Amino acid sequence: MAGSPDPAGLALVERLGESPTPTIDDYCAASAEYIRGASQIGSQKGKAAQLRLSDGLSRATLSSLRATGLGLDGAVAGERTVGGGLRSVKADVSEITETDGLTLAVEIKPVHLAVGRAIWNRFGDIRTFSVNVHLKFPFAVVGGILTLPTTERVRSGYDDEWKPTTHLIERAIGRFTRAGGRQTEGDASHLLEGIAVVVFDRESGCMDPGLPADGTGLRWQEFIDRMAEAYDARFGGD
Repeated sequence: MAGSPDPAGLALVERLGESPTPTIDDYCAASAEYIRGASQIGSQKGKAAQLRLSDGLSRATLSSLRATGLGLDGAVAGERTVGGGLRSVKADVSEITETDGLTLAVEIKPVHLAVGRAIWNRFGDIRTFSVNVHLKFPFAVVGGILTLPTTERVRSGYDDEWKPTTHLIERAIGRFTRAGGRQTEGDASHLLEGIAVVVFDRESGCMDPGLPADGTGLRWQEFIDRMAEAYDARFGGD
């Protein structure tokens, strides 16, 4: 993120941008810091902070996938335009090889503010991304990541009153679960090999311990493991 405007002294956001190997916990802490300070920093510096957050999450994703033992030597963290069956799309994490073409594509959709308005739009974006990629590259391992805070401002720009978002997330989890778990290249193109729903507290910056529930496939490590398993099955060595 060299050359980006200083995001108003948000220390955790800046640290995330500087870290060579950020973790998902680093991302959650920095994202929570941005949400707490969003009303004070203004739109230009807010956009700079959002860019650093997205970049940090991309790098955390790739780092977590590599930690499973996958090589992913040609993978890139950061926006890259890839061809799709309907139109070109931008993948936030991707790998393109000479022998297999696009092997890995991950769409990242952070939600920091106005969760109630954004959650379904972001979900729709991920499904559209999956269709575009799978129609052209049916063997590609496609993932989607949504990040969501457990509270949001009652009124935009005012920090005096907050309301929970957990009921919205709980209502959406069933649909998120059904959209993941693509097992083979013959399965429907709108399904994804993995979906992560990262839910965090804006005050502590920690991931929610129970949302989504274990076993849904939506928690971070479950997502990483599913993606790694699908990738290894299709493109791993003999």
